[in-house]
Amino acid sequence: MKILLMCEGQNEEVLLNILLDNNALVINRDDLIGRRPYPIRQLNNPIIKVELKHYGLPIKIYRIGDTQNDRLIIPNDLKRFVSKNDIYKFCTKPELEILMIINENLEKEYEKVKSYESPKLFAKKNIKFNGKRYDQSSLFFQEYYGGENVKNLIRNIKKYRKYKNHRRKDELYLADLLK
Repeated sequence: MKILLMCEGQNEEVLLNILLDNNALVINRDDLIGRRPYPIRQLNNPIIKVELKHYGLPIKIYRIGDTQNDRLIIPNDLKRFVSKNDIYKFCTKPELEILMIINENLEKEYEKVKSYESPKLFAKKNIKFNGKRYDQSSLFFQEYYGGENVKNLIRNIKKYRKYKNHRRKDELYLADLLK
């Protein structure tokens, strides 16, 4: 059964591509519809509809992101390919930037301000790489975790599971996709 790998945004897409390219996941590109992650939140995207209809068989859906509250709506024309029992959520709450905060060993500092400051804002104020301050760009994530730094990404994802030790019953950790 093929997998549709959906991610919340372009930064998640970058990280998933880094992990796929480094053979760090229990899945590989051959397992994926379109051989890539898609930065989409719903199945009403015309490209996805064409991909799923072209594949023509039931699929699993892996959704990666920090906000998993929105219900995935399965359009009528895709119900023969998608079962709600084959939809899995992999969460990066509160935000993807928490991985960089972990990488920089700033968890304790972040804990002090998390009631009024998002991880994104905290990262913008406190994280620099190659002389550049974090700017939310996909390019920053690519440079920060690309190449040899993929080892840091893997370590941060594993450490996040311990850092964020509670989740909803229907949510998995990104670490659950690692080899």
